[in-house]
Amino acid sequence: MDATRRGTLFLIGGGLLGGGLLGALLGPARAETAGGTLFLNAYATAAASPEYGVAALDGAGGVRFTTPTPGRAHGVVPHPTRAEAVAFARRPGRWFMPLSLVDGRPGPVIRAPEDRRFTGHGAFSADGRLLYVAEDDVPRETGSIGVYDAMDGYRRVGAMPTHGLGPHELLMIADGTVLAVGNGGVITHPDTGRAKLNLDEMDSSITYVEVASGKLLDQVRLPEEHANLGIRHIAALADGGIAFGAQDERPVGMLQPLTGTHRPGGGAVRLFETPGDELSRFEGYIGSVAADKGKVAASSPKGGIIGLWDDATGAWLGSAALPDGCGIAPDGDGFLASSGLGNLRTVGAAPDLPGEGLRLADFRWDNHMTRFAI
Repeated sequence: MDATRRGTLFLIGGGLLGGGLLGALLGPARAETAGGTLFLNAYATAAASPEYGVAALDGAGGVRFTTPTPGRAHGVVPHPTRAEAVAFARRPGRWFMPLSLVDGRPGPVIRAPEDRRFTGHGAFSADGRLLYVAEDDVPRETGSIGVYDAMDGYRRVGAMPTHGLGPHELLMIADGTVLAVGNGGVITHPDTGRAKLNLDEMDSSITYVEVASGKLLDQVRLPEEHANLGIRHIAALADGGIAFGAQDERPVGMLQPLTGTHRPGGGAVRLFETPGDELSRFEGYIGSVAADKGKVAASSPKGGIIGLWDDATGAWLGSAALPDGCGIAPDGDGFLASSGLGNLRTVGAAPDLPGEGLRLADFRWDNHMTRFAI
């Protein structure tokens, strides 16, 4: 039996359920959870006319608080030095909103300038003074990063280019000196909502932007045969690189790699290996990426699957099924995952534990989960 096969069987055989959420449900909570790890996830309620918000979940699946939002939220980023987080509207977004991590109390809603649309994610500077928000520069049909003063009520103080099209997720790396940006390569316009306007000429890339100057430090694209894939989600690696996930914007009738890694200044991307029968289950779509302790997890809500890879070798480690599953965040030795059906489960952790996770029937979890310490 080869290593890939063993990994797959380990996960499908039950090893995917482990010490995090289910560990807490089935026994004493781990020290990490007991010490104050919470998870933020945007949600819609299960009502016929859903309400939207952000929930903080503890390690036992308990809801610590919920915070209503002005509309459907997407990414949530915690402030690095104070008990606060910021939730971003789903793209094309017109708002972001701070909220207290003590009790969920919402802060003032910040609106996008008329000529900008937020695209769902943001990142704080290392000292927490500034918030960088991914956005579309609508008149110029290009990617931008709005800069907001977190010490002055999130007052807009500037902008810099992403040096790409259709930015989505951005991360602060290199000790707070560089922003890594996943540019999906697709142009949209407020007049046409989420309609994709340039699929025949899409230009996806990962860019690295110097925070101090806005200068482009590096830019990398997928190989030409995969130019129909849009890189939208990224996760930081411990070695200074990033993991990424892509989605098929213009299907060409063939299976294509959807995940990989890149190191700034490191040349071409490294595409991960995925067995064909597993890759087909992703249905050409990665909705979220997380990385921790040498593993990368990527989710496909369309395919109801979460895959795991070794971040150093790109080797396939196995998969877990989670219908409409998308949110993922590091949790112990594995990852905690959430679904649009209200489920929470751990993925990729040992030891084996029985069960199918926890369902919170009143919630429909949105695409991204964020871990933070309290």
